[in-house]
Amino acid sequence: MKTNSDLRARAEHIMRLMDQRDEIAEDIRNSFDVAKSVGFNPTAMRKAISVARMDAKKRAAHESAQTDLEIYLAEIEARELREAAE
Repeated sequence: MKTNSDLRARAEHIMRLMDQRDEIAEDIRNSFDVAKSVGFNPTAMRKAISVARMDAKKRAAHESAQTDLEIYLAEIEARELREAAE
């Protein structure tokens, strides 16, 4: 049977975990701030880290989408150049 003390224990455990998560998030933000202060691009770093952490299936899907993006962007830019030349 579930008791109030069980609920309290679970809630306290969850709150401790959430506090730890908040501390880790702050550490990560600080690490990006330091990286930025020495000249790194934090946006690019976040993206690179995100891709590096992907499993093989997600990474393949991401790379496929990136290829499509590059193709579409090249076509759009080529069209803009053609229109500007006319």
